[in-house]
Amino acid sequence: MFRPLLTATFALLVSSLPARADDTEKAMAKIATLGPGVHAIKTDKKGRIVSCVVVGQARISTVLGKSKGLQVARDKARLDASAQYAKWLNEHVSVFESSEDETILFLEGNEENDKAAMKEAGKSVEKQSKKMQSISQGLVRGLQVLHAQQTGDDKTYTIVMGWDAKTAAKIKGIAETDDAKPDDEPAKKPKSKKPDQIEDKSVTSPDAKKFLP
Repeated sequence: MFRPLLTATFALLVSSLPARADDTEKAMAKIATLGPGVHAIKTDKKGRIVSCVVVGQARISTVLGKSKGLQVARDKARLDASAQYAKWLNEHVSVFESSEDETILFLEGNEENDKAAMKEAGKSVEKQSKKMQSISQGLVRGLQVLHAQQTGDDKTYTIVMGWDAKTAAKIKGIAETDDAKPDDEPAKKPKSKKPDQIEDKSVTSPDAKKFLP
């Protein structure tokens, strides 16, 4: 007599799983529409920044073909996201380093900032110093891809990346990878043909959920 009830319960649980994933994708897509910059900033009770997401965008050019255009747009969107994040760090964030080499971020002018924690962490980093630039580069390396989408109407590639304090702490000290080298020979322009169509498409990482409010 309990079999119908168990079957119905199991079906309900299974049917709810895709919906949750779909909700996460919709939330990421909504953040992507906000445009380039830093969004969804989370802080702890002491005002320390624990996570945020960054949006980067690039135009998709199909002059050299659809595949090459998407490849270039992905790289440019990622660089744009990194640049947006570095700019935000320099303009809106106070950075502190503890005696244990822990990097602590605070939003400037936030009343929730823990003054005691700042004092214990030591002196703040000067905005225009080489040290600040070095710290920014290290924090940028902690960004991970959460969502990517391409739109055919305006041929735009948008990427949403996330930063969280725990992940950044784990990868600290990893050497910065070399920039990709340009091709030995410039790509040849294909013969005139009908422009490739860019279809609407998106993909979301399972890790995206933890960055949502």
